[in-house]
Amino acid sequence: MEAGLEKPKVCGTCGAGDAPLKCPCKAVFYCNTECQGASWREHRKVCTFDLKRKLERERDRVGGDDIAIAKACFKLGSLYQQQDRLSEAEEMYLEALRIDVVLQGEWCDAVATSSGNLAVVYDKQGRLDDALRMYKRSLRVSRRVHGDGHGSVANALCNVASCLDKKGQPERALAKCEEARAMYVGLY
Repeated sequence: MEAGLEKPKVCGTCGAGDAPLKCPCKAVFYCNTECQGASWREHRKVCTFDLKRKLERERDRVGGDDIAIAKACFKLGSLYQQQDRLSEAEEMYLEALRIDVVLQGEWCDAVATSSGNLAVVYDKQGRLDDALRMYKRSLRVSRRVHGDGHGSVANALCNVASCLDKKGQPERALAKCEEARAMYVGLY
């Protein structure tokens, strides 16, 4: 969004203009409390403010690292990423990754997924070296968890290829693409 342009304050429920109420997550406006109440059931699933409060309550409840906290951090990171709040997404993905490694070890699907999502965040931030490192980690873990010939491994290869291409390494990128293509052909 260009500087000086404000997001239109349109009610997220009825579409009325100049909606004065804003959810604390800053993602949606409402024209009145009735509209806010009517859409809360759906909005709460994607309300970063509400999810952050739930995460803090869960942390207080369990008192330490727990799979439920890792999942909540991952979900919150995904929502932040969808909203292009990349530094907040990075923070949540790093926390989810740390907890998953501590509790489940390096070689689990959650580590591969969090690494891949963190790589996307780094990629969007232009931090290509960090992105490539995380894409490779996601690939390595996916291979270990699923073995070659799995869709997630082929997808991870494509991600590595894309990052290599952005870094100006088209030959290496092409090799990864060809490896991914061979997997896709075998799968489908």
